[in-house]
Amino acid sequence: MEAADWLIAGGLLVGGIYGVLAQRTRLCMVGGISSWQLVGDFRQVAAFTAAILVAVAGAQYLELSDTVAIADSSYRNSQLDWMGVLLGGLLFGAGATLAGGCATRTLVRTAEGNLQSLIALISFLIFAAITQFMFLEPVRLGLTAATAISLEADAGLATILGLPAWLVAIITVGVLAYVVYRMREKNIDTMLLMVGAVIGLLVVAGWYITGVLAQDEFDPRNPSAITVSGPLARLGYLMMTGKVPALSFAVSFVLATFLISLLSALVTKEFKITAVPQGMTLKAIIGGALMGIGGILAYGCNVGQGLTGISTLSLESIIAVVSMFAGTYYTVRWMENRA
Repeated sequence: MEAADWLIAGGLLVGGIYGVLAQRTRLCMVGGISSWQLVGDFRQVAAFTAAILVAVAGAQYLELSDTVAIADSSYRNSQLDWMGVLLGGLLFGAGATLAGGCATRTLVRTAEGNLQSLIALISFLIFAAITQFMFLEPVRLGLTAATAISLEADAGLATILGLPAWLVAIITVGVLAYVVYRMREKNIDTMLLMVGAVIGLLVVAGWYITGVLAQDEFDPRNPSAITVSGPLARLGYLMMTGKVPALSFAVSFVLATFLISLLSALVTKEFKITAVPQGMTLKAIIGGALMGIGGILAYGCNVGQGLTGISTLSLESIIAVVSMFAGTYYTVRWMENRA
């Protein structure tokens, strides 16, 4: 198989597996934080933490063993856009809560026939495209130019702290493993925990596919892994302009996630056209818009930054994930107080 073909085939394979897992388990950042916050249910939080643990361990092994040049990825460049990822993460977390699910959960619920998620997804597509490519692009670039910090080296946590990369990796993996271990006391779901671990492996597979199998010595490319916001922005741009984006690992991943989720829902007879609940249309539109804008400002969503970005141990990704968590947490509290 040609190196370029691996980008398409790899994205389709990884996206297909992710689509089945996401559709069958309903794993979602918003759902996990809401369940933990409202009823003390740690199952989804534990699964997401397990996914981060495996993704970080795998990605760091690939980097430290010189298998994949993860430091060359966009998450570890020398520009620390702290304000963009902070603001974007807060907007994304708030939007995902209003929309009733994070980016991938919205994609999967749309594939299951949920019209509220369809509205949120269309709004996401439009506003992500506007922010990435159209009239909000100058605002986004202006914010970055005014607030971003230029670093002497990359944005890796080890580089910024001046510590050996292997030491930072071991400490991070150890802390995450301890957190997962302690969560076993919270009546966690072992099967869901295993699904989280497999999703973490999909991130590692993405790094290996793009960083090894799809590499061409005559046409080198920076490695990447699974992400959603960027591909959805390109699909939104297609919807508004008719310009077809080039197929890539990320675009193939998103398309396969949607199509396999749809197939899974049909096979299991879980596909059902579900009407929008009264009063939820506006929330879906606003939530999708905030997710679209926030996902582009933050350079990724809870998957692109929350799994792929965080696996590089980039400070920028850490800020993005913390702000997404905060945006979700406080929006859940706000909605609960209004109920």
